[in-house]
Amino acid sequence: MTGLAGRSYVPKLYRVNTKRQPVIDLLRCAVDEAGGRVVSCSFPEEKVAPMFLGAEDGDGHRYGLLLYPFTTTRRLIRNRPHAEHRFQFRFGDPTHHRLEANPLGRDPAGVDVTLVLAVDPERELIVGLDPTVYAELPIGISGYYRDEHEAGVLAHGWSAWAKEKEKPRGDVAGGWDGLESMVGMKPGRFLDYARFEALATSLGLDTALRISLAERFGAGQVDRHVLERLFGIDAATILDIVESNFRLGVAVRGSVAEHHLGRLLASDPSIAAVRPIDADGQPDFRVTLRAGPVVTVECKNALRETYKDGDAKVETQKTRDSGAGRKYSFDAFDILAACMFSVTGRWTFRFKWARDLVPWPQDPTRIGPIQRVDSTWQSSIDALLDEQ
Repeated sequence: MTGLAGRSYVPKLYRVNTKRQPVIDLLRCAVDEAGGRVVSCSFPEEKVAPMFLGAEDGDGHRYGLLLYPFTTTRRLIRNRPHAEHRFQFRFGDPTHHRLEANPLGRDPAGVDVTLVLAVDPERELIVGLDPTVYAELPIGISGYYRDEHEAGVLAHGWSAWAKEKEKPRGDVAGGWDGLESMVGMKPGRFLDYARFEALATSLGLDTALRISLAERFGAGQVDRHVLERLFGIDAATILDIVESNFRLGVAVRGSVAEHHLGRLLASDPSIAAVRPIDADGQPDFRVTLRAGPVVTVECKNALRETYKDGDAKVETQKTRDSGAGRKYSFDAFDILAACMFSVTGRWTFRFKWARDLVPWPQDPTRIGPIQRVDSTWQSSIDALLDEQ
């Protein structure tokens, strides 16, 4: 463990020079514009990344922010789209660090919040990335967002979106595909983002639910009852779900969708019995069909952002693994259930046999990480059985 500003949980420090100062200056100013004040800042006294920033808001609430800030530029690059704002995951010597493990620092007590940021000091724009996606920093790899995303931030001061991740260069390519969420903001919303990330990270929300929660923050609709409204069930039920599952980090992320799916399966006329599987690495349900066979069902949340033709996207890979280990084999479960709440606002599901899912191009024995929810998906297990 490495010490930074008295924090012993930071696994690795990177030497950086004062060229990073404009980025930190914008974040310090962002605290002021958000109505708070900076209590402490590790940079530039400690010329290392991550940086630690202590802040206090107008109500006297204190924030411990562990910052991984990367500089964004809006430049024309040959053979790249003109509408891109690009940033590179780079600290110190990327050629050296990209060959090493680069784990993200995270406070195990949950007091400090880790922020992974793309910061544009020229355009005074901040974009927050999902720290659960970048738990292992892809040093040397580039990321981007587009002019349309900046326009949404400029229009409203806050905007959330998702995009498919490009395949990065290098040996870590297998672990960096799929979907990621981004939250863009003007500096005056920076402390709001710190509050959002503290909640989203502690709950381990997936991409779809992160965006849904971010939109509520953007509209100023967050209070102590936000989870009841977000999940569509009362607080007591939420607590029961969390308490009854195998591991909190896994439970909260998908349990609300699983709860609604369980109720739907129990009412399906083609199903004789439904048993939740409360075991890490296993499908979510074991279902006994009235026709006799037993099948397993995996539940995943569809993303709010759809394809241009309106078809939904669902990320079909494991959260806590890397490379090929994140991809499911075709025998991992029998049926995939895509929860459509993020697209429709209703707790409905679409179903497809695992054997009919699109394979991963790098290994056709594994399921591809992004699946298109099109007209070939069914609205119930009963309808799915009619295909046979």
